[in-house]
Amino acid sequence: MCSQSDSNSDVKIIAGSGLNIKEFSAHSSVLRSCSLYFQRALSERWKDQKYGKSILLASAEDCLNILVASDELELLDLAECAQKHLIQEFSPWLFSNLVKSLNVACYHNHFHELYNHVLNFTFRNPYSLFDSADLSLLNEVAMICLLESDELELEETEIWNCLIKWGISKFLDDDISNWSNEYVLSWFDEDFMALKETISSCIPLVRYYHIPKNYINKQIKRYHLDSDMFIKTKTPPRRCSRLITNENNAIISSWIDKKDKDYYTCITDPYKVKLLLRGSRDGFSIDTFHRFCDFKGPTIVIIKTIQGDLIGGYNPLNWNSFTEKIELSYDELHIEILDFIFHFIFSVPYFTLKKKPYFSKTSDSFIFSFTDQSNPVLSRVKTERINPAIWNNESSGPSFGETDLCMKHSNHWISHWKTYENKITNSTQLIVEEYEVLVFENYYSMMNNIFIKILGIIKIFKIFIFYCIIIHLNFIMLICCLLKPVGYIVFCMFGFICMMIIDCYIITHRDTGFRR
Repeated sequence: MCSQSDSNSDVKIIAGSGLNIKEFSAHSSVLRSCSLYFQRALSERWKDQKYGKSILLASAEDCLNILVASDELELLDLAECAQKHLIQEFSPWLFSNLVKSLNVACYHNHFHELYNHVLNFTFRNPYSLFDSADLSLLNEVAMICLLESDELELEETEIWNCLIKWGISKFLDDDISNWSNEYVLSWFDEDFMALKETISSCIPLVRYYHIPKNYINKQIKRYHLDSDMFIKTKTPPRRCSRLITNENNAIISSWIDKKDKDYYTCITDPYKVKLLLRGSRDGFSIDTFHRFCDFKGPTIVIIKTIQGDLIGGYNPLNWNSFTEKIELSYDELHIEILDFIFHFIFSVPYFTLKKKPYFSKTSDSFIFSFTDQSNPVLSRVKTERINPAIWNNESSGPSFGETDLCMKHSNHWISHWKTYENKITNSTQLIVEEYEVLVFENYYSMMNNIFIKILGIIKIFKIFIFYCIIIHLNFIMLICCLLKPVGYIVFCMFGFICMMIIDCYIITHRDTGFRR
């Protein structure tokens, strides 16, 4: 309401309704300079109209409503303050009321801070949304925002299932938390039509190429959909890594195939990788690395340091913790016969099975840096240093070369240039903020996967055989010592030959990495 007053103000703002109202005096010139809305509202055409808004900052929901109102009134400064206040003070509320937060953030996507804050949480915790009881309240604009992004951390098959679940929740009144595909058998034609209409705008955003063909064809048939609703050309996969982009992955794939120019693109990249380990999710310990990554085939390791480095390496072989080796305790050979018998009876053998760290030989491994995205650095293993290209040790994590890029403990890594061609960082002591290990999905055929399982069984059987050999060697040792000195000489020759044969076997079989 416009008016004149003794204080030279020319605008009176009346807030509230009924008996609960309050009046504020203001200057139209100030209001016009602060808000595009008041430039229109205080024009000659609108000056006789009345407006009222109540502002209460007592709760997160009120603050969210104020943000929406400030956008309507084009109070840009107020909108900025409301965004920051929501993020700083009410983040837990935003995440626990994810549907409401997403609806506001995606509809008003020029609230950039709130939009990024809420969507980043959803991308990393998608089931917080798709398992929520109020999923049916998520509007189409918000669903489209999620499907358009590369950042959603779900397999494409799961994304499709979540879309179906959302679509069904929009027209069914029943609780779908225990939804089963069997319920579709009782549907009528109008149910299928309702689902089709609900998800029709979203279907083209599903990356058809990255869903197994048999599965998606069965889904199309089950829900009476049209296959031409999908975009069937090859599309880039969604990011499986928080550290590197799909473009970075394509460059790494080019280096794997030794392409010095004409790098692969996101579309032409022949390799599909998936996340095997993430430090912030699974843990940074060395034991965790070996538990998740040993005998999983070729891998890519990426680390982000607090120094600002984004570096990593490619191992074309399997990671392993150790190899087994039968060793003879030579110092024990000089003890007296009675002492020997005593030690033998009480299970202190002369031959023992030792765990030994070892280097893997390969000319195909490399380390790299994406610290400068415009100038990535490739460092292949030196020709004369291919023997110590990869270090396998249960007391250290992923290790490239002797010291070129090695995990020493937890989030402490080192990088001393030695085995590989180029330095990838100027820091020698690295404190890791995050690290990931990616594995190749399409690297192994089904037969190779079966072969890996067979190798695992053989490994267990080999250890059993080694222990049997140790028992027999120790028994022969006892007999020979009773027949010394001739028996002792015969035993030493026999033991030496046995260990040579076993060592040769270990050297030739200790690495089960496959090459493409």
